Amino acid sequence: MKIHRRYLRSSGPLLLGYLFNWGLFGVLSVQVYFYHLGFPKDRRSTKIVVAGIYILELTQTILMTRDAFDTYAIHYGDASFLNNIQLLSLSIPIFSGLISCAVQMHYGYMMRMLSGSRLLGLTVAFFSIIQCSAAIVQGVQDFCINELTELSTRAFASETVWLAGSAICDLIIAFGMTFILLRKDTKLPTTHALITKLVRIIVETGCLTAISATTQMALFIIIRDKPYFACLALALAKLYSNSLLAILNSRIHIEGVHADSTIPMTPRSGIAFARQSTTERHMDIPYASTIGRTFDETIPHVVDVRVHRCMETWPVPDDMNLMVDTKSKGSTMTQNLDSTLNEA
Repeated sequence: MKIHRRYLRSSGPLLLGYLFNWGLFGVLSVQVYFYHLGFPKDRRSTKIVVAGIYILELTQTILMTRDAFDTYAIHYGDASFLNNIQLLSLSIPIFSGLISCAVQMHYGYMMRMLSGSRLLGLTVAFFSIIQCSAAIVQGVQDFCINELTELSTRAFASETVWLAGSAICDLIIAFGMTFILLRKDTKLPTTHALITKLVRIIVETGCLTAISATTQMALFIIIRDKPYFACLALALAKLYSNSLLAILNSRIHIEGVHADSTIPMTPRSGIAFARQSTTERHMDIPYASTIGRTFDETIPHVVDVRVHRCMETWPVPDDMNLMVDTKSKGSTMTQNLDSTLNEA
């Protein structure tokens, strides 16, 4: 019974970590596919970052699958083999450190461009490089130690610096981006919707990665004789890569889903439904009979159509003079979001 409990406490966290890693890799693959279809004209540097991160994630998943097969198939029932690190010294700390560093550097560059503060960008870069260096040192120590239960005593410093640096950098990014974006909120409906969407996504993803790194560090420090920390360690890199793709893909605008989306019309019938604004004018409805049926098979009765124009200028560095001229509510969300993230 004691052997069974010891085997369960050692194999359970590893098995859950492998499952989380495979599931998040599937989510990442879908996000990369959507990004490839939706934004073929993005900056080349952004495409290189996405491609590099996906290649690292694919390699990490292959290495972890090899370790999982070796543990639960070849050495099934061997409790002593669960303490063997195998190739996790490469796939967890080194790959996770490189992926998190790439994601954090991308966020730091966005903050530098949007705020104009070089100090803020350098701060993010400093903590990102520190945590990545500590992760590489951790990987080398893991390779030399080769026992999971010995990591808490013989690799305590590098593991702590790695995870603490990641958590601090994530919190700086989350609160810094929130402050920068809220400062640019002009309270106009279009801009306010854009800012709210960006802030929500950045805070959610930043807090998720920071909480994951902090929880992993707490488990590593408190429960030293059990590999409970490995459950989060196996999925940490996937959380960073999915958070980056969630930001990039947040620019996708699906027509016909939201109430304020543009209704497709025949040529020369540029009707767009928009909320009431301070500047508006009435217009006739050409080709009203060509409007398609809605999902409940009823023909929409359009009582009033209003078209508004607004001009917004965001104060950004000289190399990022963004001037947004929007013609309708349906196109404003996509144009503003594209401008913000593409230029950054």
